[in-house]
Amino acid sequence: MIRSARLSKIFSLSLCLCTVPATAEELQSVGTSETLTAWHLLGGLGRSHPGWGDTQERVETYDLILRHERKQSVLKGRGWHRNRRSIFIETAIHHLESPDEPPMFALYFQSAWTFRPGKTAQPYLMVGGGPVYTRAEIPGTSSEWKGSYQAGLGVRLALKKREITLEYRFHHLSNGGIEAPNDPLNSDKLLVGFRLNL
Repeated sequence: MIRSARLSKIFSLSLCLCTVPATAEELQSVGTSETLTAWHLLGGLGRSHPGWGDTQERVETYDLILRHERKQSVLKGRGWHRNRRSIFIETAIHHLESPDEPPMFALYFQSAWTFRPGKTAQPYLMVGGGPVYTRAEIPGTSSEWKGSYQAGLGVRLALKKREITLEYRFHHLSNGGIEAPNDPLNSDKLLVGFRLNL
């Protein structure tokens, strides 16, 4: 109960910190023609693959991710490789469908590069990770606190009234050897989402 309360406070503090208003200097460095920050909601499915690295168990999840995006630089380059760097701060809930166990709660920090070949489609690459808390008892894994690193690619599609996101990511989960056993879970995730008008 105490650990759950601490986890809740950490998530709340993180959300507060990432919504700090931008300074005039930050706005100037990014460009005032577009917003500095944005919120996105993504949902999807994940599955670990036995034999992928040291993964032993098949685990299937339903994933819900709230993402706060903060742009860090102006657009650089020309043509298809014109890009901008951003930071994604994500709070995630991974509901375990198989095995039927308590969910996993996570806080992820991702560095992303968004490419802008056109106004309709904006592909991006991302890499990062963060802490994960769960009371799920998955064979071969241990410790309530784990860590994740991940890499992914996606595309944002600007439709008439909505910005839609399609994303694929590789997701590694283990406890870093702080407790045995420590079989990792190497998974892939397919996500779809949209930008929140906040």
